[in-house]
Amino acid sequence: MSSATLPRRQGFLSRRWLVGGIILIVLVAAFIVLTNGRRSSAATTVNTVPVTRGNIVSAVNGNGTVAAEQMLALVFQTGGNVTEVMVKEGDRVSKGQALARLDDRALQLQVVNAQAGLSAAQTRLDQLRRGNIKPEDITAVKAQLASAQASYDKVAAGPAAADIAAAQAAVRSAQAAYDAAVRSAGSSSSQIESAKAAREKAQLALQQAQSAYDKVAWMPDIGIRPETKALQNATIDNQQAQANYETLSSTAETDAQSKVQSARAQLEQANANLAKLVVNRNDLAVAQAGVDQAKANLDKLIATATQSDLSIQQTSVTQAEQNLKQAQLNLENAVLRAPFASVVTAVNIVPGSTVNSATPAVRLLDRSTLHVDLKLNENDIVKVQLDQPVALVIDSLSGWKEQGKVSYISPAAENSNGIVTYGMRVSFGDEDPRVKVGMSANINILTAQKDGVLLVPNSALLPKGSGRVVYVPGAAGAPPQEVDVQTGLTDGLNTEITGGLREGAQVIALPTSGAARPRGGLFGN
Repeated sequence: MSSATLPRRQGFLSRRWLVGGIILIVLVAAFIVLTNGRRSSAATTVNTVPVTRGNIVSAVNGNGTVAAEQMLALVFQTGGNVTEVMVKEGDRVSKGQALARLDDRALQLQVVNAQAGLSAAQTRLDQLRRGNIKPEDITAVKAQLASAQASYDKVAAGPAAADIAAAQAAVRSAQAAYDAAVRSAGSSSSQIESAKAAREKAQLALQQAQSAYDKVAWMPDIGIRPETKALQNATIDNQQAQANYETLSSTAETDAQSKVQSARAQLEQANANLAKLVVNRNDLAVAQAGVDQAKANLDKLIATATQSDLSIQQTSVTQAEQNLKQAQLNLENAVLRAPFASVVTAVNIVPGSTVNSATPAVRLLDRSTLHVDLKLNENDIVKVQLDQPVALVIDSLSGWKEQGKVSYISPAAENSNGIVTYGMRVSFGDEDPRVKVGMSANINILTAQKDGVLLVPNSALLPKGSGRVVYVPGAAGAPPQEVDVQTGLTDGLNTEITGGLREGAQVIALPTSGAARPRGGLFGN
């Protein structure tokens, strides 16, 4: 190599080292800028909250429908025509108060006849004991024989054709009313099934919306995402479908069945009335027995009384006493009375109505003690005890609050579609007329309370096996670190921390299960 070529070679090598050094410096600078930018970006996107100290209250919440302790549809124990109705809807009545009255003229006559029968039986017994028979006694017994014979003749003659035609028409009318009630009941059952299907569909839609929401719940813009709006709409639709189903289940089918029962009773009564007009051998046999008995009474009166006669007549006196008691009871039953202090919720009769023992006349509601029945899962039911105080709120009544107590806890679970729940009852007394049976009430049962404990938001906790963890920011841009914590009470928003953290420590507000994993390579993703 010549002396001229050597300087050029050395200059070329110097320039290559210079260019290489510059490139290396640029690459190192770029790495530092990118790394610092990544760390700065990570630092600005992680939201943290401090571990605070405060008070926490644990409670069990639920909702149910306000119901009364006693609800009763009163019926007359005897049939007849209504002559007087003494109450109207909304009236408060006391125990034993008269509510309505039937035409009791025939019943009063039965009492008079029963009293006369008892008096006659007692007189005959006294005469047998004295051993003397008066001519007027024989006349009276002969009159009874003549009456029995007249009754037999009337039965044998049979009813008038016009009476039979009217009774047959009544049967046809009652049959038509019964058929219509049965068809209506079938329609009600169909509506309930439709409402049940709609409820199940709404529940499925809610589950799907909840699943979609859970997948994006960690995102910062969760409040405005369509999944949030879809979950809200699905929740509202589910509540409406549930309310529709409960309303139809509690009222439509009951009313329809009540109408069917009432129509059936009227049809049976019409058939019975028609049957009474048909002369049969049994009716004639009964009438003949009456004649035979009257003849026997006359023969006994004429004959000399024996010890056997005295025993028989004593039995007649006893039977007459029972007949009088039954007649008096029938007369008492002509007045419908309240069996307990209550409020009248329905009056289904008016003066002139014809009723029987199957006709609901007056409905009563005892609201002296109200209650709400609800169902809790097994995690909540174990926190509830009998006589535990309960706070009640009815959303539809502004400012209404009431204190009740747990009056019943079911000892056994109910399984519906794989969901296990336990029934319980909250009883409360309330005189506010705004509170109606059937309203929806929210209940809150305070189960535990602690003061001055460490708290973190529930959103900062993640599950880990059977325990919980939080994530804390890493030092100098390092990835977040996982910390095992021990938890205590929770109120739905915050949770008590009993171990693993100290007051003032910063935890990531909305961590994900992968918060502690480093992301990217040497120069990023």
